[in-house]
Amino acid sequence: MNKKHLYILCGLLVLIGVVVTAYRALILEFPLTPNETTATWRIETRLEIETRGAPVKVSMMVPQSQPGLTLYNESYVSPGFGLATSSPTDNRQAIFSKRAASGTQVIYYGAVLHRSINRDGAPKAPPPRVRPSGFNTVQTAAARQIVGRIELESADTDTFVRLLFSRLKNPRPGGPEQLLLQAAPTRAEVGVKIMSVAAMPARLVNGIALSPDRRNAKVVRWVEVYDTDSWRAFDTDANEFRTPPDHLPWWRGTASLASIQGGRILQTDIAVRQVFVHSLQSTVAKQKQAQNKFVEFSVFGLPLQTQEVYRLLLTVPIGIFLLVILRNVVGMRTFGTFMPVLIALAFRETQLLWGAILFSTVVAVGLLIRFYLEQLKLLLVPRLASVVIVVILVMTAISILSYKLGFDRGLSVALFPIVILAMTIERMTVIWDEKGPKEALTQAAGSFFVAVLCYLVMNLAIVRHWVFVFPESLLLVLAATLALGRYSGYRLVELPRFRVLAGKR
Repeated sequence: MNKKHLYILCGLLVLIGVVVTAYRALILEFPLTPNETTATWRIETRLEIETRGAPVKVSMMVPQSQPGLTLYNESYVSPGFGLATSSPTDNRQAIFSKRAASGTQVIYYGAVLHRSINRDGAPKAPPPRVRPSGFNTVQTAAARQIVGRIELESADTDTFVRLLFSRLKNPRPGGPEQLLLQAAPTRAEVGVKIMSVAAMPARLVNGIALSPDRRNAKVVRWVEVYDTDSWRAFDTDANEFRTPPDHLPWWRGTASLASIQGGRILQTDIAVRQVFVHSLQSTVAKQKQAQNKFVEFSVFGLPLQTQEVYRLLLTVPIGIFLLVILRNVVGMRTFGTFMPVLIALAFRETQLLWGAILFSTVVAVGLLIRFYLEQLKLLLVPRLASVVIVVILVMTAISILSYKLGFDRGLSVALFPIVILAMTIERMTVIWDEKGPKEALTQAAGSFFVAVLCYLVMNLAIVRHWVFVFPESLLLVLAATLALGRYSGYRLVELPRFRVLAGKR
């Protein structure tokens, strides 16, 4: 296989890794840093009703996802009531029903909204039917007078709406605007009715402000105007085409928040509270609610216990790549190929200092036992089996002793790979016999140094976050490992040996 084939493979791995990582970060909105938080808003609605012992039916408007805001969690508390949701129009409704209810009843609704970076505008919609204005004869005449004047002064829908609400905001005394404002509770509702007279599709939007936190949030109204092929929000206070800042569009139309059949509503309270949560938690919850297959068929679709296993396992390639650099480029000498990485994993459980002490103690004691067994002239397999038994006994003794002395870290010694320790001891004695104690100690020190360095890198919060949230980024690590597979240049530790030759030239 030539180098061109290898470079093409590496480039393909890098491309796939970058594209999938970008998709997760930009489209699915997975956080790039481990401590990133997201502002969420918890909305709680308390509805107190009075019933008369007859069948009762309560309809409550409930919010839905909007451009820039995603609804990803809801809760209903209504003891004894049946619950159903429906969307007969542009609104969502929760319908609570009970065959017979008497006395005062309380219904709770809760929702959690997540800020989304995907803030696409309203989707395209077919032209709606213009609804009757509801004005009487005199009011209709006044509305037509206003429409006639504005049509002469405006050039399109945009300027018509701005001029209309400018007039309604500053009505002339005794003028038609003042007459119509007396017939409706809000300026927004009057403007929608006047646009109906002008055959312009418009509708009321009811919403609440999401900040600051408030216990008795008030419902405010603004307008949506159909222009070209979509609905455009118009802030009547600012006289601008926009949704009022930090406002949630809850429902549309002139209907109230809640209505009841078979009783009466005593009180309605809306509370809004901003809570900052980990972005990863909110993003995963949002994508699971949307039943995103890309997330369901990922590590986040596994049970939590299994996720914790992979949270640790996915850091291994980072340690292995570091080991490749230290061995092939730097020239470090270690026992085996991947044993330092396994030791680094054990250090994560015991922490670095205690892990170093426990590892050194077990290896030193095991090495002494190995030298003693060498005097008994045992065969390889029985000798290795004896070393494993001794290692287990030593680990047990250290755990008991440390626990009695009040050092709980000693209990983690059992997490060390027993077989790896046994093979390390065996390998060290073989090198001791074949190449002398200097080489054995050199390789032991190299293994320990590489294990410590791998532990420090693998234990970085940003590394653990990236390999777990963006596991496809490991394709870049694989590409770099493959590229280093053909490196045949000088190792850094060998440069002093050839410096003399370079000086002679």
